[in-house]
Amino acid sequence: MNQNRTPVAWLRVFDVAARHLSFSAAAEELHVTPSAISQQVRLLEHRLGQELFHRLPRGLRLTVAGEALVPVCRESFGRLDAALLELFGERQNDRLVVRVVAGFARHWLLQRLARFATQNPELPIRVVASVWASDPLDPNVDLDIRIASGPIRGMSAVRLTEDELFPVCNPALAKGRAALRQPADLGRQPLLHTIGFMQGWSDWLAVAGIQRPPRTSDMEFDSVLLSQQMAALGHGVALARTSFAEDLLADGRLVEPFSVRLKAIDNVYLVHASDLNPRSRAAMFRDWLLADIGKAKPRNRRGAR
Repeated sequence: MNQNRTPVAWLRVFDVAARHLSFSAAAEELHVTPSAISQQVRLLEHRLGQELFHRLPRGLRLTVAGEALVPVCRESFGRLDAALLELFGERQNDRLVVRVVAGFARHWLLQRLARFATQNPELPIRVVASVWASDPLDPNVDLDIRIASGPIRGMSAVRLTEDELFPVCNPALAKGRAALRQPADLGRQPLLHTIGFMQGWSDWLAVAGIQRPPRTSDMEFDSVLLSQQMAALGHGVALARTSFAEDLLADGRLVEPFSVRLKAIDNVYLVHASDLNPRSRAAMFRDWLLADIGKAKPRNRRGAR
């Protein structure tokens, strides 16, 4: 079997079809056509290399492989539903749910969120951390604070940051005989990469006029929070982003050894559904946050990136 991940939609379709033993009944429950159900089951069977149903003149019957897969799907979807309930709870109209990139929350959002909560003690708030957001917007999330390179199709978005990229390190690495005094000195230290952004070390090195091939001592992280913390511990040099590093620089845990900076292509955006009720709690927090950072209220946008 192909080692890539099996689409969850195929498994959900199989689970519903197995419960009804009918493609037509499954199609009615999932609001699609019977042919769409049949096609997705066929794709799943092809992927697994085994038939899951006997197609009968009237209805379906599970094969041995299908009978074995049913409890696996039921248990997996049951655990997923339980996890979602634990994470989001029973959604209440008066609860504000904000999803935010973890590193950005730590270095930029939390102090502002605390001030908002103090001013609005009657409003329940739930914060959910993410690394990389996905489209479409999760219906359980009111506001999504995410990394993007521009307006997002089908949603309203306003840019919160205008970041620059620059190297940062532990203060000890910027001192002594082996100090980082110029970009060429980066050859003495591991580079800490953050994957997923449109720009990285190769872009900054090009601006600095430095050629430094990748080395086995370099490390990759899927979070700016982790790469910057690794740099603060003295285990290499990270490529920081302004809004993610401000407090670490201010309290001296990180220093900027060079003066070369690169303007970021992708920034942090505040995203929500284009039909957000202007009287909702989500709109209240959005407007408060934008006023706090000196930005105007966003207009609904439906443009593509």
